[in-house]
Amino acid sequence: MKIKQKGALALVIALLELSFLPIFLGVAGHAVGTLQLLFYTFLIAALVSVPVAVVVDKEGFKTLLTSGKGLLIIGIAGLCNNAISQILLTIGTLGTNPSIAAIVFRSWVLFSALLIPIVLRNKVSKGQLVAILVGFIGLYIVLSSGALTSLNAHDFPYLLMLLACALVYTVSVLLMRFYNASTTAAVALFNIVSVVFIGATALALNTPIAIPVSLQSMGIILFLGVVTYGVGTTLYFTAYKTLNPVFVGNVTLAVPFLTIIFSALLIGTPIEPYYIYSTAIIAGAVLIQQRLSRRATERINSSANLRDLQIFDVTSAFINNKKIVQQIRADNRALAIKLSNGKYTMANLQTLLSGGEALFFTNDAPHESISPDELDFINEIIAPQKNETVLIGIGKASSIENAFDQFVRAQSLS
Repeated sequence: MKIKQKGALALVIALLELSFLPIFLGVAGHAVGTLQLLFYTFLIAALVSVPVAVVVDKEGFKTLLTSGKGLLIIGIAGLCNNAISQILLTIGTLGTNPSIAAIVFRSWVLFSALLIPIVLRNKVSKGQLVAILVGFIGLYIVLSSGALTSLNAHDFPYLLMLLACALVYTVSVLLMRFYNASTTAAVALFNIVSVVFIGATALALNTPIAIPVSLQSMGIILFLGVVTYGVGTTLYFTAYKTLNPVFVGNVTLAVPFLTIIFSALLIGTPIEPYYIYSTAIIAGAVLIQQRLSRRATERINSSANLRDLQIFDVTSAFINNKKIVQQIRADNRALAIKLSNGKYTMANLQTLLSGGEALFFTNDAPHESISPDELDFINEIIAPQKNETVLIGIGKASSIENAFDQFVRAQSLS
């Protein structure tokens, strides 16, 4: 199965189970309590995800556990993705309903689009920013309960929690995109730090953890622990790293629509008209942003020397390549530029390919560890013309960018 097909399948499965998340959190939260529900959920998720990480990617798990920087970054991402965001989501759902919670929570796509240039140094055009701002209009409709002129005072504290949930979750997603840890290892660490954090919070608040749990609540806890936070999170971040993150964010916007339907069918939540048109405005705005974005994300060049050099981030092409994956661990990247055939000196290119801190190769002369599927993926997202060659570098981003700059400058002098 090709890279994009694996990513798409992982995404579809993840989105289906995510549609039930606010519903199950609301139902079990009322019956069990927020901290108790999440403590048992993440305990089960840890018991599932840790053995999976050891079996699937033992070296990646070992690398993460022995890296101080990696533990810190992924630990913070885990607290944001699981413990903190899910506490906020559960309380917000209990104070509103699953439909509203899903709409506001999934607005993290808008926040992500605003923060991507800062965290990942990916370019965002003016047109994309306008589209994002339109999306926030749709979010405001939800916050005002469709009234537009005033915010709902009764629900506002819970809506603020849901907004905070979206922001915190955005931090997690961007950290996972920035720091290339093993996905299975990261999810295992997510669940470990979450169960410790929630347990410590319950202890600090003198909240009892050992409480009777009904059969229905236990079924929900098992589903959330095994499917959502054990398997689903792994599948989602696999898709997010493999596919264009803007595309993944766009497809994620289907979740609120599904939650609205499932919540009405399962627990009788009324479908208010503003649920539909606010979600449609947000989804439409993000889809417009997608239309304006490039298939391969383009880097922002901070150096004056690199100002006119178009550099693409193609890291996602290699996250499943076991021979290359060590080169893109931590904050290393795989970057690429397009060269016009006949306009570069082969001697200069060979010098670049043969030395330095990073690994360099072209789509015409790939490294021996690169598969045809990975080359096809790169060619598809960058779309070089017949008279263009793609030069790829894997390693520290600043080293690759400087090497690209020196190479292009050498061509202009030759």
